[in-house]
Amino acid sequence: MNKPFKTMEGVLIRPLAVGTRAIFLYAGRLVRTSCVTAIHGKMEGSVCFETADTAYRLLTDPSPEPAVCQFPTAMAA
Repeated sequence: MNKPFKTMEGVLIRPLAVGTRAIFLYAGRLVRTSCVTAIHGKMEGSVCFETADTAYRLLTDPSPEPAVCQFPTAMAA
């Protein structure tokens, strides 16, 4: 089965890790993918990764590292 390939421009909210969802901002919206199955590479300005359903190239110019986030991803107790 060939997976769809998406190229998107966004900002990572947290580091990518196999077995967890990728979370990033894209076009002003928070995107949560299905679990990451592989990380193919981090280059200056982009990161390539794969989920169970889709292969992604996230353009993160200038850095593929997560930005400091102003939005909490979980509620505090």
